[in-house]
Amino acid sequence: MRVLVAGAGGVGGYFGARLVRAGTPVTFLARGAHLEAMRRDGLRVRSAVDGEWVVKADAVSDVGNQPPVDVVLFCVKSFDTESAAAAIRPVVGPDTAVVSLQNGVDNEEAIDRVLGAGHAVGGVAYVFATIESPGVIAHRLAGRVVFGELLAEPGLPFLYGTREGRE
Repeated sequence: MRVLVAGAGGVGGYFGARLVRAGTPVTFLARGAHLEAMRRDGLRVRSAVDGEWVVKADAVSDVGNQPPVDVVLFCVKSFDTESAAAAIRPVVGPDTAVVSLQNGVDNEEAIDRVLGAGHAVGGVAYVFATIESPGVIAHRLAGRVVFGELLAEPGLPFLYGTREGRE
């Protein structure tokens, strides 16, 4: 499985680094000093839960030359949703899931408007993590993601679960 982390800040950096640490191929879409530090030194996580560790980060500023991915962890600020969705378009294949780990109420709809219906997956990140300095994520609390397919039924709000049953 290939994963792209769009937004390598506290949330995306932490969960992406954990995936790399577990052996999953991950590419981080980042910018500025954080991108340069990740390229030069890797991505360092200073965790109150499991100590300090570094992963070699495949970090890029543009995904235009990257192969398609299976999953995108979409961890950008809500006001960047549409531009970030457009930026990841080159690596989104017909079956790519884009897991939104964002605050806000209409991010998934914006993702699907840009990328086409059916890519957005709703998610919640239970974590307190921030960029401490370029290339360094400070993880202070928790570290769990819950996600699921968005179901829309006439007259009902979006619900999380599967087509067979809600979880």
